[in-house]
Amino acid sequence: MAWPAFGLLVATGLWNVIAERNKITGAYEITLIVKLMVVAASGVTAFLHARARSAATLAVFGALTGLSALAALFLGVLLAG
Repeated sequence: MAWPAFGLLVATGLWNVIAERNKITGAYEITLIVKLMVVAASGVTAFLHARARSAATLAVFGALTGLSALAALFLGVLLAG
């Protein structure tokens, strides 16, 4: 259930970026690019966490997934303000 939801969020986020691309400039654009990279990192680390077999890799990729998700949330709040 989580992967289809993640895919839908990424797709609608990209759709919004494409729809509003002529309004995106300056610091907003830089913040948006950083957020997109953080969202991608969150997806990659979540995938690696799901595939991990040892306790150490589960812990590392779980922590990285959580941190990157929180960073994406923070950047989203910055963009809304």
